[in-house]
Amino acid sequence: MNVIGYLRRFTISLWHWLRGLTLALINLWKNLGPLWLRILSVLVLIVIAAWHQLQLFMTPNLTRENVYKVQYLNEGWTDLERQSFYYTPQGTELLGIEYQWFLNLELPLSRELLATAENLRGWGFIVSPGQRPDDLNPGNLAVGLGRHIDPTTGKERLDIGCATCHTGELHYKGTALRVDGGQAVQSLSNAKRGEFITTMAASVFETLINPFKWNRFATRIAGKDQQQRARLNQRMWTFAGHIKDFAEGAGAPKYYPVEEGRGRVDAVGRIANVAFGFDLDEPANYRIADAPASFPFLWDIWRFDWVQYTGFTNQAMARNVGETLGVLAPIKLVSAAGEPIKGKEFGKTVVDVQGLHCAEALLRSLRPPKWPQEVLGHIDLHRAQKGKTLFAERCQYCHGPHISAPYEWAVADQDNPSIPGQISSNWQWDMAGQITEQNGKPVRKDWRQRIWSIPLLATDIIGTDPKLADNYMDNRYDAGKLVPGSEPVNAGDGLQLLLNSLVPKLYQRWQIEGDQIAAYDGLNVPFRIQNQRAYKARPLHGVWATPPFLHNGSVPTIYDLLSPQAARPTTFYVGNREYDPQKLGYVTAKTDGSFLHDTGIPGNRNSGHQFTDEAVPGRIGHLLSEEQRYALMEYLKVMGNPDFDQAMGGDPANWANYSAAPAPEWNQGSCNNVHLRHGVTDLSAQTTESTH
Repeated sequence: MNVIGYLRRFTISLWHWLRGLTLALINLWKNLGPLWLRILSVLVLIVIAAWHQLQLFMTPNLTRENVYKVQYLNEGWTDLERQSFYYTPQGTELLGIEYQWFLNLELPLSRELLATAENLRGWGFIVSPGQRPDDLNPGNLAVGLGRHIDPTTGKERLDIGCATCHTGELHYKGTALRVDGGQAVQSLSNAKRGEFITTMAASVFETLINPFKWNRFATRIAGKDQQQRARLNQRMWTFAGHIKDFAEGAGAPKYYPVEEGRGRVDAVGRIANVAFGFDLDEPANYRIADAPASFPFLWDIWRFDWVQYTGFTNQAMARNVGETLGVLAPIKLVSAAGEPIKGKEFGKTVVDVQGLHCAEALLRSLRPPKWPQEVLGHIDLHRAQKGKTLFAERCQYCHGPHISAPYEWAVADQDNPSIPGQISSNWQWDMAGQITEQNGKPVRKDWRQRIWSIPLLATDIIGTDPKLADNYMDNRYDAGKLVPGSEPVNAGDGLQLLLNSLVPKLYQRWQIEGDQIAAYDGLNVPFRIQNQRAYKARPLHGVWATPPFLHNGSVPTIYDLLSPQAARPTTFYVGNREYDPQKLGYVTAKTDGSFLHDTGIPGNRNSGHQFTDEAVPGRIGHLLSEEQRYALMEYLKVMGNPDFDQAMGGDPANWANYSAAPAPEWNQGSCNNVHLRHGVTDLSAQTTESTH
């Protein structure tokens, strides 16, 4: 009873206290002044609080980096060739944003420009310290952000070039170690709050509705001319509409439930959603793309017989045109009503065939990165020699390189217009290459002196996260607008149906003919597709410079990769480019702008490719001791590097001994033509020193 009485008294006291407090607040409210002043004060406080929250919501998610100088690790390019790779356009767009708009947009709720060096670097793009504009990069933008001319308006539009995703950088104590052809860590496709694409979209919409921001922007673009400002406003609203349509369609976050974060993209899934859903105006073709993969490194890729993580295609031009569609190169495949179109109108696009050929040809002279001893530390040669032996015993069986004589690819012709195992063939395109005969049948003989045959390992054997390979094999798309009555196809077969028609049309428009066709195709290789639930095992020259590891970036360092799965980090952060030269990977501590990689999520798994004594899926060898792991890592630092060949007692992977690529005379011409279209002087006449 005493307890009940105490609770009753406490409740009554609390009621009286609350009542008294309420009456006091009411009296204070009444004594603050007239009713209108009181209401205005509350509204002002609400606006201030909302503004503060909005500023926090709109704050860019930036990594802060301190680098003071750049050191280039790859040989094979002159300075000019490097700039050409960085800024040669391929005809891709960010839904049509003009180059000058991008340069002059401000951050949301700010007067600071969006595309400053610090902001772009903070989103993971690459900008050199003290970088200055030049003829190829007049806007002084990050690596890969170039420009192309829209043929309908004559305006320059922002172009997302190959180098945006395929240039890497390792930072160590203020030095930026540039890895050309390496893995980027930008967040271009990430639609998370504060990332690049969402911040840019917010900037566009605020510019249109905020009269003060609009006035500043319009004055920088169109000056005081009211007619030009009105036309600018109309074009900007059209662009904003494109953003909205894409965000509700192929770019809708619901289709990408596994965050791609920094340095990853579900490339095949996005290409398929764009090409078969957005471009064909077929929303029913949108599929879940939940298998993000790291951007692959590109040196020596021209030697491979099959490319992509699942090894599903073989030809440079078809691969690159497919990539441009995924990066939103505008293309006309259907009418405004969504109906299939034929004839000259089909496939109208700004895809830059010469730009694609220029970049592809440049990559053939790029060599793997060399370990910079003066920055990251000297090589322990005794340990590296032990690692070379271990590599031959434990790794070479899969990673090779497996060198082969050039292939003689069977081709379709008028009498036999189909190729066994291919869903689609274009015999005119096949026969447009350089044709010889084998046993009385036409073939294309590969122009490469030697080819690297890339093994494909079934997912149930290698044991790594199967999501990417499963999605490729199992997702189906309606291609009826391309081939009426056709059965649903996977992404590879669908691209073959599309590209067998599209690429020859592009060649006609660009007047690529005769022997040029074989060169532009990619060294006389015809376009083929293969479908396997597998991942390729590529050669590992320079792999130390390409963290994180496995196809989905699920293992942060090579040390962790050589360790059993139980010892691998289950969560880590990606976005900080500071390098760990002991474990060979990025530092994984949480920093501003970093992305949490959770390996517990399907698509992010860190399983497989294990050296372990346990009988588990993906076991590839016995457990490595600590010393063995470090010996392998020491060898990987110098694998194939000709500077260490003698000290290593000879290295079978010495890249100086590999065959050079054929160099048709029009490779350089394709780069020059791209530059000349932008009014840049014929750069082939200029002298530049090779960067070695």
